[in-house]
Amino acid sequence: MGINKIACVGAGLIGQGWATLFSSEGFEVILQDVSEAVLEESIRNIRSTLMFLEANNLLKQGRPNTVLEKIKTCTDIHDAVSHADYVQESVPDRYEIKKQVFKEMDGAAPNHAILASSSSGLLMTEIQKATKRPQRCVLVHPVLPVYLIPVVEIVGGEQTSRETVMAAYHLMEELRKTPVLLKREVPGYIVNRLQAALLREAISLVDQDIASAEDVDRAFCMGPGLRDPLVGPFLRIHLAGRGVEGFIENYSQSYRYRWETMETWTSIPPSAAKNVVREVREMEVVRTKTLEEITNWRDEMLAKLLKLMRGE
Repeated sequence: MGINKIACVGAGLIGQGWATLFSSEGFEVILQDVSEAVLEESIRNIRSTLMFLEANNLLKQGRPNTVLEKIKTCTDIHDAVSHADYVQESVPDRYEIKKQVFKEMDGAAPNHAILASSSSGLLMTEIQKATKRPQRCVLVHPVLPVYLIPVVEIVGGEQTSRETVMAAYHLMEELRKTPVLLKREVPGYIVNRLQAALLREAISLVDQDIASAEDVDRAFCMGPGLRDPLVGPFLRIHLAGRGVEGFIENYSQSYRYRWETMETWTSIPPSAAKNVVREVREMEVVRTKTLEEITNWRDEMLAKLLKLMRGE
């Protein structure tokens, strides 16, 4: 059976992004949350996002108002998922919440429906224990903003069927996303594990008073950040060493010195948290612009970058 009707459970930032993406690609969407006030604000935000996409020639399926008509809202999970072919859950990233929501979705959704989680780090093997049909549960993790960043990480739990994983994969391709499959589960998946390693060292550089938060960001954005959209970590070392073997032979020693002096803590030390908060608050962009202004600027730049990478 094909996927036509989609339910988005949870109308926060991630749920709004999914609803925007699905509706803009022509799908009928039911957006669910427990609060009418949250849903009303979400629709306002989605309308604004659709107008942004149209202004940047990224809206392919009609005008914003036409697309918005594809989204219905409700406060009851049963009503939201009872006729859905695919459900994208985006509730808070805590096992007790995810498991309760998946239990409810499993009991109300049609037998053929795929139940996908937007979790940014939890394991589907644990979440699907709350369901009677775990074979249809899968992890489909987007990167914010959902409607702009192409990559989506997909991984099943121990009881997820191959058919479910591949159906989710093909749906993401239909949405013109860039799906990547994990061979097995690991907390944080690919993207957030890479981000976690980078963030720990960034925090350490600020905490040790080696550089300001502003200069750490500047070093990244005007250095590897310029290259990263085109060249990932493995292709980078292949190019740097004139072949990956050459890199390993010539740079292993110098990297050992770096790794030996890097932090290994697994929770942010209180002193580091205090220093980072102070440093970020002192950044010029944070002092002079609102969060909304920074977000809008980020999205405008991402839209331009995506067009450039697509050759548009």
